[in-house]
Amino acid sequence: MLRVDVRAAGYRAGEAVLKRVGFTCSSGELVLVGGFSGSGKTTLLLTISGVLSSLLGGWVDGSVLINNVDTLKTDSAVSRLIGLVLQDPEKQLLMPTPLDEVLFTLENLGFSEEEALNRATELLKRFGLFDKRFNHVETLSGGDKRRLSLASAISHKPYLVMLDEPTASMDPWGIREVRKFVADLIREGNIVLIVEHKIKYFLDLADKLILMSSGEKIAEYSRDELTSRDLREKLRDANVDVEPIHEVLEKSSNEKKRFGKALLTVEGLECWHDPEKPLLKGVSFEVREGEVLTIVGPNGSGKTTLLKTIAGFHKGYSGEIRFHDKRKVFYVSQTPDYMFLENTVERELMLTSSRTGISINALIEKVPFYTEKKNSPPYRLSLGQRRWLTLVIAWAYTPDIILMDEPTVGLDLGLLNTLFNHVRELSEEGISFLISTHDPRVLLGLADRSLVIEGGKIKEVEPYKAALMLESVAGVY
Repeated sequence: MLRVDVRAAGYRAGEAVLKRVGFTCSSGELVLVGGFSGSGKTTLLLTISGVLSSLLGGWVDGSVLINNVDTLKTDSAVSRLIGLVLQDPEKQLLMPTPLDEVLFTLENLGFSEEEALNRATELLKRFGLFDKRFNHVETLSGGDKRRLSLASAISHKPYLVMLDEPTASMDPWGIREVRKFVADLIREGNIVLIVEHKIKYFLDLADKLILMSSGEKIAEYSRDELTSRDLREKLRDANVDVEPIHEVLEKSSNEKKRFGKALLTVEGLECWHDPEKPLLKGVSFEVREGEVLTIVGPNGSGKTTLLKTIAGFHKGYSGEIRFHDKRKVFYVSQTPDYMFLENTVERELMLTSSRTGISINALIEKVPFYTEKKNSPPYRLSLGQRRWLTLVIAWAYTPDIILMDEPTVGLDLGLLNTLFNHVRELSEEGISFLISTHDPRVLLGLADRSLVIEGGKIKEVEPYKAALMLESVAGVY
């Protein structure tokens, strides 16, 4: 049994981030937590785990009981009861290889060397990482890093498993694995708590949904209520994504845009980290003025490598990358923290303004959370807010082509729709986009064309059909 009764909690004395959040759940139940980016969902997980009060210097007024064990006390038993997967695996992985990462968790909890190795081997096989067990974690894809964080978090078989945005950066094949993983945990009698913007991936498994806004629980819905179509409408208004792609009508042909001349041509491209094992072979395509072109494929298939090669960061390639005239290209990493240089949001935007000539007021207008977060370090924003800030920075440099790597990860439905509107406006002005994505919504809402990577080759697939394929693989359609 988990019993949460948090009257208030925060990172600094006198500043409450959470207020009046309480609920209970029993063994074998899945609880979903939804709400806007920055509504306190991640802070709730950090509070329940004891991390907020014991490691981050925060404070909590209330109690969190797991089978009558209070996680707010620095009790060594708590670490064995809880498994926590953060929304950003970059902040969770500590060791150089996948094998080291899982062993590190087990050895710190007192498991013998033999048992730790056996468990680590079993988990790495389960999450498809065994063949990469000796690879450096920096060579893993974003989805592989998330798989590794999952494996490490549940290696000690905790009673309560908490997942923060588990589908972020995860391809549909990985989402299908996570769904099976969650279903197995529930069947084995664990409690599972999932913070998620795209709750459609877990709605059929959930026992209840906690809806949050401004640090407070504003609603709680039971399993029976979650099947109501009226409730789905209400949840969409609260920026919770409950709508599978197959329930959305295909864009009609009269919505197709006309494009200008080619800005970028790629011919016969081959990319590799190891020349003996090329990731991509014989890749050819062009990006035209004002076009939104998406690249789809499993984690590790070479999508990020392709974008980095075009941007000039990755040198292991052959073939031709040709820009027509002198074109400015901006690469937006799937790891937003790599793009921040200052210690507050305000200073970050001031630096961007000074470098680009875009007025600070114009930048502020594009950051909906600026007033609330201007004095916060960019790294302390929610993942969705951090990702949004990187997109504003990219826009300020007025490039001709923007390369975006998984741009919708961590965005709530409100920020997602704002992103879509902004991309559409810029594409109408002639700016082109090349977007790596696993998100079917990007294919349906933005893509003019889509390229699918299979076995190192690229083929063009109509965006709506590609979106249905992704949801079919994930188990939603």
